[in-house]
Amino acid sequence: MNNKKEKYLLSRFFSHNITLLVMAFLIAVSAWFIINLSSNSENRTASVDVPIIVELPEDAQKEELKLFGADGLSATVVVKGNLMATSTVTSTDIQAVATQNASLLSPGYHNLPIVAKQTGIKSNYTIDSVTPSNITVYVDREKQAEFTIDNQITVEHDDEKNNYANAALSQSKVIVTGPETEVNEIKTVAVIDTLTEDVTSKEEKLTFLDEDGNDLYLEYCSCDVDSIEVSVTVLPIKTVSLSVDTSNAPSDNPKIEISPSTIRVAGPQETLDKIKDSKLTIGTLDFTKYKNESVTEKFDITLPSGCKVVSGETSATITTDLTSYQSTTISAKVSNIIDTTKYTTEMVSSNTVDITVCGPEDLINSISASDITATTDYTGLLDDAKAGKTMSLTVPLKISYGSDYAECWIYGTYTVNVNVTKK
Repeated sequence: MNNKKEKYLLSRFFSHNITLLVMAFLIAVSAWFIINLSSNSENRTASVDVPIIVELPEDAQKEELKLFGADGLSATVVVKGNLMATSTVTSTDIQAVATQNASLLSPGYHNLPIVAKQTGIKSNYTIDSVTPSNITVYVDREKQAEFTIDNQITVEHDDEKNNYANAALSQSKVIVTGPETEVNEIKTVAVIDTLTEDVTSKEEKLTFLDEDGNDLYLEYCSCDVDSIEVSVTVLPIKTVSLSVDTSNAPSDNPKIEISPSTIRVAGPQETLDKIKDSKLTIGTLDFTKYKNESVTEKFDITLPSGCKVVSGETSATITTDLTSYQSTTISAKVSNIIDTTKYTTEMVSSNTVDITVCGPEDLINSISASDITATTDYTGLLDDAKAGKTMSLTVPLKISYGSDYAECWIYGTYTVNVNVTKK
């Protein structure tokens, strides 16, 4: 019964002209689609983005050359074929390779052609074009260098106030990595800006300069930091007198001139308060280095931590005129003072030494060998580790003279050679 009913309904369905027309249309469209898919006509194109493979020749790698600017490059490859083929091609089916050539063995820019080729199992398509058709890469040895950051921050402040606005950097050094040629062009890494004293801190970009002070465009270099923090502090200023200590000087204290005699120092108030009597000692003038002559010597100005010379000086010049004094050379006997219960000695040098004495003319005319004592000073030279051991020593001499000659001084330092044996 059911079979008869089904045959009846089917007969009625196909008896309608509209139904037959719809079915015919659907069959025609399907046939057309199938024919197009199976057709060998290569009239379809598609674009595929493919990473570009760039490699250096083995000889270049042996020379420690590296590629710069070759990361992340891609090419657009146009493929041609039937619809079924072109619609299924992906980047895994194609390679875009930069062609190697002999020029890659030398540092510099190199133009390399790009060749695209099929790599997958699909073969029912062809490669029509590749864009770009060539790329430019840079080849060089890699270099890493450390630079001290040049603080070129200018802080504008009220000149009527007795203070100084200081800009401090969060770090003093940076490391730059890149092609050797580019890194070698860098003369200075600086932070450059003009700030006001009400700015407490600010992030600043680094500036790279060549030897002429021009900005550098470093295409392939990288720095371990992109920027650093600049902190601005306002410090009080104190005027400080410069002074020097003396050693082995005559008692009449020859006049010593210092230029500049004063400097303006900015720093934390508690640090400035510790500069006793507002005097800063910058060095020691050792008279054993000077004869009766005009003396000029330069000393670096060293400040307490956290302070800065606002007036700009980094050194001071010391001058003293000793030309009014006279000099003489006296042969003095050497007194070899040593613990004879522990050591025996043999003088290799003469037991006399010629000593130059400088001082006022009347004292120089009267001083004699009996007024001078030259004594050996074994401090820090003796080794008691092994009995019977002989030590060949160069022993400094201590030179002294009576108080009547306090206005004199000894020019030069003196030594004797002694063989010392531990008993």
